[in-house]
Amino acid sequence: MPRHQTSSFQYDELLWKKPSAAIIYSILCNPAYAGAFVYGRRPSDPTRKIPGRHATGFVRKPITEWACVRHDIYPAYITWEQFLANQAKMRDNAMRHDERTRPCRGAPRTGAALLQGLATCGECGHIMKSVYKPGVRYICDGLSKEFAEPMCASMDGPSVEALVVQAFFDAIQPAQLDALEALLAQRRLERDQIERNWEQQVQRATYEAQMARRRYESVDPANRLVAAELEHRWEEKLVALRETQDATERFRQAPLTPDLDPALRQQLAHIAQCLPNLWDSGKLTNEHKKQLLRSLISRVILKRVAPDRIEVKTIWVSGHFSVAYLAGVRCHRLRADGGAHP
Repeated sequence: MPRHQTSSFQYDELLWKKPSAAIIYSILCNPAYAGAFVYGRRPSDPTRKIPGRHATGFVRKPITEWACVRHDIYPAYITWEQFLANQAKMRDNAMRHDERTRPCRGAPRTGAALLQGLATCGECGHIMKSVYKPGVRYICDGLSKEFAEPMCASMDGPSVEALVVQAFFDAIQPAQLDALEALLAQRRLERDQIERNWEQQVQRATYEAQMARRRYESVDPANRLVAAELEHRWEEKLVALRETQDATERFRQAPLTPDLDPALRQQLAHIAQCLPNLWDSGKLTNEHKKQLLRSLISRVILKRVAPDRIEVKTIWVSGHFSVAYLAGVRCHRLRADGGAHP
């Protein structure tokens, strides 16, 4: 890939180098490839600045907090919706076990654990680890690492996976498709209401800016102090108007809630009939099964509520959740030295 050399004896030359992971990541994160000019991705924070180090003090902001976003400025290789989808996919693929607020699921791998990246500990909130000794088990040592307490739990993988897979099959049944269609219609109504609220805020900010301009224009120029104060208030209203307009535009650029068209509904109904048999036929790889589960499931929270009873809370991508209990499965809370509490 072409790289502009900024140092060494080849300064200011165009060199061709092998694409590294950092280069490819920078391309995927660059909004210019989606035809957009943006400003404010990494503003400077003086409190984080280290004296003598020019590359410090910068804070990476999320897309919703960028100061300026202008579309259709450059020739676009991909659409803005594809760019946003790529960012969400990369954030989801970045496995961070220590991030509790927005834990990432990680990319699906070829291991036998179907809930890899999805299973979350109900005790500490960390993503559970998948181990294969002797069979698939989900364990968590978050409390042990942070507070030197006993490890959270070690749970039998196949039993938990069977319960979650059955919940997945139930979710794609025709009755659930009716609920999904009603939910999508409700989401569209909510979006329309939010868009009307943004439009009303723009109208209010426009009115306040116009009133501030009229007050400034009607003041006696000889009264400089009053004129300066009114001019300052007018500038504040103009800034507030521009911020409201930018926020409204960002909301409108967000992906719309898709419709459940009849063709897609028919396909989902056919999948609901064929998928259970196909799941056990051996024709689907573990990676394919994980991709299917992730299409509907955002997180699976596992918590030991009794020595032989596990609470399985399935968080769906819609934000709703369902709770089931798995009884008759022995799970342990491990000590830091590897032993087990009864």
